[in-house]
Amino acid sequence: MLQSEEFYRDLVENSLDLMCTHDLNGVLLTVNLAAARVLGYEPSELVNRNLRELLSPKVRAELDAYLALIREKGAATGFMRLQTKSGETRIWKYTNTLRTDGVQVPFVRSMAHDVTEILQTQKALRESEKRLRVATEIGRMYAWEWNPATDKVLRSAECASILGSHEATRPSLAKDYFSLVHPDDRVRVWSLVNSLTPRDPVYRTVYRRVRPDGALLWLEESGCATFDQAGKMIRLVGMTADITERRRAEDAAHESESRFELVANTAPVLLWMSGPDKLCTYFNQGWLAFTGRPLEAELGNGWAEGVHPEDFEKCLETYTRAFDCRQPFRMEYRLRRYDGEYRWVIDTGVPRMNGQSFAGYIGSAIDVTERKLAEEALASFSGRLIEAQEKERTRIARELHDDINQQLALVTIAVDRLKQSLPRSLAKLRSQVDALGTRTIEISKSIQALSHRLHSSKLEYLGLLVAIKGFCQEFSDKHRVEVKFSHEQVPDSLPREISLCLFRILQTALVNASKHSGVKSYEVRLYGTTGGIHLTVRDQGVGFDLERILSGHGIGLISMRERVRLVNGKISIQSRPNAGTTIDVDVPWSSGRADAQRASA
Repeated sequence: MLQSEEFYRDLVENSLDLMCTHDLNGVLLTVNLAAARVLGYEPSELVNRNLRELLSPKVRAELDAYLALIREKGAATGFMRLQTKSGETRIWKYTNTLRTDGVQVPFVRSMAHDVTEILQTQKALRESEKRLRVATEIGRMYAWEWNPATDKVLRSAECASILGSHEATRPSLAKDYFSLVHPDDRVRVWSLVNSLTPRDPVYRTVYRRVRPDGALLWLEESGCATFDQAGKMIRLVGMTADITERRRAEDAAHESESRFELVANTAPVLLWMSGPDKLCTYFNQGWLAFTGRPLEAELGNGWAEGVHPEDFEKCLETYTRAFDCRQPFRMEYRLRRYDGEYRWVIDTGVPRMNGQSFAGYIGSAIDVTERKLAEEALASFSGRLIEAQEKERTRIARELHDDINQQLALVTIAVDRLKQSLPRSLAKLRSQVDALGTRTIEISKSIQALSHRLHSSKLEYLGLLVAIKGFCQEFSDKHRVEVKFSHEQVPDSLPREISLCLFRILQTALVNASKHSGVKSYEVRLYGTTGGIHLTVRDQGVGFDLERILSGHGIGLISMRERVRLVNGKISIQSRPNAGTTIDVDVPWSSGRADAQRASA
């Protein structure tokens, strides 16, 4: 008896069928080992768990209906979808009965078989049959049988929508059918049929045939021959599909590709394409003519051999980063021309899609060397113009300070002496002379301030920090406004061109703010960074339309941008009506570079 119990227990535990018990609330009481492992669990992980937890959220309501049926009928059969531990859904066919006799608490005894693969196979067969039925019903293919002895061909009714209704009404002769095959394909197809042997009885081909109404059809045909013991063909059966629309689409695609090739090869730009693996797959004739290299040499990563060594890493980094993010990019680099000269090009690339899938990039490059030379010439001219302007500012400032201001000082002394020489009885005249002296002193101070604005001696002798701090104070006193100046880690010494650039931008920014912002408080911040120095000028005033100003007579803003460009810096101007204005300037600089320059000097 004991051996019999062990036998049945082992049988239950190792059965691939699900054998379990659960209470009337769906809580599992026992589960056999093999079925638990099919679900990805150990039996101990399933015991005391509710069946609801193993059901996908979409079908959990089915459990309530199942438990209600068990309570009412005492038995139930059907299908249940259980999720494995990995999230896969398995379909089980179950037969369950309610056990009440001889037990204190009723429970349900369940046996279930995993039918997932069976159902999937049945579904695949049904879908395959459905596709075949739909394909024939909509007239894209038909079946046929040829008897070589009689030369008669029998076709299924679906051929009527392809070849014409008369083809399906009676058996026809193969020679009549072949008489309408396109002359350029007729001999090839007939030779292919005659070449069939018992060892090679199958053929597949594409050919053209003319319908009685004159329409040209593209047909794809496959056939299989049957031979007798003597090796004589006794039967040929096959399927013929109408691929006319597909060929038209292919021809249209080919024509479109031909047009693209024609346009690409006559375009006055260098065009390229790459696949989803970052490797280039196409270059137009313009690119090949420019580099003087064959297409095979440029494909893949071959094109990179022509990039200037100094530009290669930056070019590759830009391309790779944009490619990984599938974002458009624009980069500037030097590319070797057929004569060995490196030319500057601007290369623009955009992602291309094949339906919903990423297919790579398409891009174009244009030679901008002449423009670069013009920009460099313009930059050189702008630099010389600004330098000449600064020299003239310095000259005028010194004339004002050393000549005119000194003359005004002498006039002030003379006026004071005149006042002292007048008798006290001429009180009114003494008062007028005194007012004249005061006015002369004010004019002298204004000229002195103008001299400092034109050329700051503090900037020249004491450095940028002292000069900016002094200017903010002078500006605050003169215009009766508040200038909040803060600074942090400002280098002790900066190149003259950087100091002058930042000082002039501060002057222009504060003057513009006092004229147009409508507020009396401004913020100025100067601080050193790991790679340079940063200046911020901010107000909370009325702001302005930046594009309108730049498209008009915004000389001050244009001048600021030009100054920053000459020191390889960046300027950001953010302003909106009624939202204030912020000007940020970043200029690259390192103390190590300055030390090296001093050492070389």
